[in-house]
Amino acid sequence: MRKTIKVEEPIYDQLDSLRIGRQTFSDVIEVLLNTRLKTLELFSVLEGQIKYRERQSEQLKTLQAANR
Repeated sequence: MRKTIKVEEPIYDQLDSLRIGRQTFSDVIEVLLNTRLKTLELFSVLEGQIKYRERQSEQLKTLQAANR
């Protein structure tokens, strides 16, 4: 199914500049969306790792204080 969307000329120009070979605008948008989703997943993983390390650090400080 095809749908028509409207974009401002500067956005059209940017999308056009991202096309490689015979890519359609749908192809370009799909790549951008997939990249955004992967980036959000990566941020989520990194955020989880940061929280895990902070928790480990807190536990280590608690253990060190208990052993003094």
